[in-house]
Amino acid sequence: MTDKKESVKFDPQEIKHWVFDLDNTLYPHDINLFGQVDHRMGLYIQERFKVSYTEAKMQQKHYFLNHGTTLRGLMTEHDIDPLGYLEYVHDIDFTVLNVDETLRQALEKLPGEKFIYTNASTPYAKNVLAEIGLDDCFKDFFDIHDADFYPKPDIRSYYKMIDKFGIDPDQSIMFEDIACNLNPAAELGMRTVWIESNTDWAQKGLDHEKVDHITTDLPSWLNNLTRNL
Repeated sequence: MTDKKESVKFDPQEIKHWVFDLDNTLYPHDINLFGQVDHRMGLYIQERFKVSYTEAKMQQKHYFLNHGTTLRGLMTEHDIDPLGYLEYVHDIDFTVLNVDETLRQALEKLPGEKFIYTNASTPYAKNVLAEIGLDDCFKDFFDIHDADFYPKPDIRSYYKMIDKFGIDPDQSIMFEDIACNLNPAAELGMRTVWIESNTDWAQKGLDHEKVDHITTDLPSWLNNLTRNL
């Protein structure tokens, strides 16, 4: 999809709070790091419920579609321990990621404060950021624990995020690869940027009225935005 919203038409000095999703936002989705996590989710369900891997993946899809995340579904329907689950599914190979100097340079030029807002855990997020060379670029993290395990796009998570970071939505911007996760942010008054991909799950729930900007290349988009800073 090509959209006129790819052009940058606002003054970055107006933004005081920059809120970034993690997976498939701060690194290219075609690296497919989350594919490793997704595979581990299937293995967890397979081992937990003594079913075939095929059946486990069907159960996982059910949890995701009905509860927003596999974890939320497992907690709601089976009261599983979220800490043990997260440790298991995040035990992956992070070395497939690469340092992104272009993105780092753009982030360093942004005015205001930068935050990570993820449905994953903070230790996982820190592992990702270390591999892509951005481990000292963000002021704070809001993870699935901070959200009391209510994942994006549950509006309760956004209120908790705003409260923890102490941000003003009207002076904030949010970056996401999953379009529907931008809808609550827009409703709360945040400017929004969708990191577009051609995957079905990323386009699910896309509402063009709630997406201010669209790009397929976050480092280039941010560099264009900060060129004159």
